Amino acid sequence: MDFTKNLQFRIKSVIGNYRDYAILNRNLIVSIASAMFVSALFSQSIKGQTEYINATMTVIVSYAIYYLVFGILYYRDNKEKYVTGTGTIDRKKLRKDFVKIVTSVGAAEIIYLSSRWFLHYHFLSMEQEPYLASIISHVIAATLFVLAVNVGVYFTKLYKKDSKNI
Repeated sequence: MDFTKNLQFRIKSVIGNYRDYAILNRNLIVSIASAMFVSALFSQSIKGQTEYINATMTVIVSYAIYYLVFGILYYRDNKEKYVTGTGTIDRKKLRKDFVKIVTSVGAAEIIYLSSRWFLHYHFLSMEQEPYLASIISHVIAATLFVLAVNVGVYFTKLYKKDSKNI
C-alpha cells in the first residue's frame, strides 16, 4: 500500500513540475498539425508552380497558420499568469516572459525555416507530389523545431518556479 501511495505522489509531482512544458508542447503540436494540413493543401493547389515558388509560398502559408493558432492557444492558456490580485496586468512579468518565449521560438525558427524550405524543395526536385513533399518536410522540420523550443524554454527559465503567480 505504501508503494502505491509513493508512486502516486511521484507521478503527481512530475506532472506538477512539467505541466507548463506539457501545455506548451500541446500548443506547439496543435499549431504545427494545423499548419501542416493547410500547407499541404496549399502546396498541392499550386502544383504547377516551380519548385522554388511552391516551397517558398508553402512555407509562408505554414508560418501564417502556425502563428495564428499558436498565438491563440498560448494566450488562452497563459492569460491568468499575468493578472495581479487587483485585476491589472503585470506588464513587467509579461514583457520578461515575452522576451523569453520569443528568444526560444526565434532560435528554433532558424532551424525550422532552413530545414523546412530545403527539404520541401529537395522532395519537389525529386518529383515527389507537392502535398507529400510538404508533409514530410514539415514533420522533420517541426520535430527539430519542437526540440529546439523546449531547449530554449529550459535555458531561458520561462517556467522557473519563482516566476509563477502562486
